[in-house]
Amino acid sequence: MKEVMTFKSGKFIFCDLYDKHHIEKLLVEASILTAAIKDLPILPAWSSQINPELLYSSIAGTAAIEGNSINAQEVKAIAEGKIPDAGHTAKDRLEITNLIDAYRLLDQENAKSSMANALAEKSALASKSLTANFLAESQIRDLHRQITNGLPYENNIPGTYRNGMVKVGDKAHGGIYTPPKIIEDVQRLMEEFIEWINSDDLINENVFIRAALSHYHFSLIHPFWDGNGRVARLVEARLLQSAGIRYVPKMLSNFYYRHVDDYYRAFSDSMRADKDVTPFLDFILRGVIESLQQMKSRIAVLIRELVMRDYLHFLTNNKGISERQNDLLTLLLDHKGSAFSLSELQHALPYSMIYRKVSEMTARRDLKNLLKKKLLTVDVDGRHTLNLYGFDA
Repeated sequence: MKEVMTFKSGKFIFCDLYDKHHIEKLLVEASILTAAIKDLPILPAWSSQINPELLYSSIAGTAAIEGNSINAQEVKAIAEGKIPDAGHTAKDRLEITNLIDAYRLLDQENAKSSMANALAEKSALASKSLTANFLAESQIRDLHRQITNGLPYENNIPGTYRNGMVKVGDKAHGGIYTPPKIIEDVQRLMEEFIEWINSDDLINENVFIRAALSHYHFSLIHPFWDGNGRVARLVEARLLQSAGIRYVPKMLSNFYYRHVDDYYRAFSDSMRADKDVTPFLDFILRGVIESLQQMKSRIAVLIRELVMRDYLHFLTNNKGISERQNDLLTLLLDHKGSAFSLSELQHALPYSMIYRKVSEMTARRDLKNLLKKKLLTVDVDGRHTLNLYGFDA
């Protein structure tokens, strides 16, 4: 813990005290899930599919917390140079464009830092500032400059600290908080923040704890007129990325948006607590665990799909299923989550491309064989679905 006396705003506390027993149970779960995901094989094609989806979802989530209504699909369109459907202001679109560039800046910085870290490990003279997990004040200013560039926020100058009073929060989420007001206090607290977050104690802390503490204390300082929440979430993401955490850094913003009331309440509960950041850490770690569980399940499905394709090839070669039945199952693999009826099999695209010239009796026989082999399941309405767990039997 670190106490700093400001000029005009009284004592400011950088606190890393929390309920060890409670938080460490969550950390164990997060660590186990992180290790499990790290051990799962990820094909390049999967990464090229997953990473952009997470990026668009993260940008939509972090912007939505601040009131931007552009969704993930529209973020994708903007990233591809398209203009989404009418209904969004030029300001909304520019916020998204800026966030896309900020995330790209973050990825570039992370790549450079990782390279510097590799070089530092080979050099006995390397300083801590060369390591990938070092957080620089210039990086924070650059992120803010990128996020707010060209936006008509009152008083805001991109990359420049605030000199004046702002109020944060509302009564519905635990009350209104007034951060340090004058620029001398903001500047000093940011210097102290950088020194503290890069201290040996914090560098050696669990990465999820360190990233959450950076998010929380940066938000308390609230150094800019606008864009503080987006910068706080990006700083958190950078620290996680620099520690080699995959997927979660971009998933957390969406978790915060989906649980936005709890997000604000976690801030308020920690501020009201007496030198105890357990409420905020608890919330962040639950978001980490949920994100890891979702990604573990998603990767497991991708692996099952890959194994299923190999299994279908085996069955076809050994006459366990016909070429037509293989074509149907492969089509279902390509159209994830599709369910169909017997009638749709013969008369609706894309299934009719395979079954339009086949009699109903033959179609029924195919379905019966695939159900017997547990490659399909059928619900009470007679709709069939691919069973990715069929080869477990």
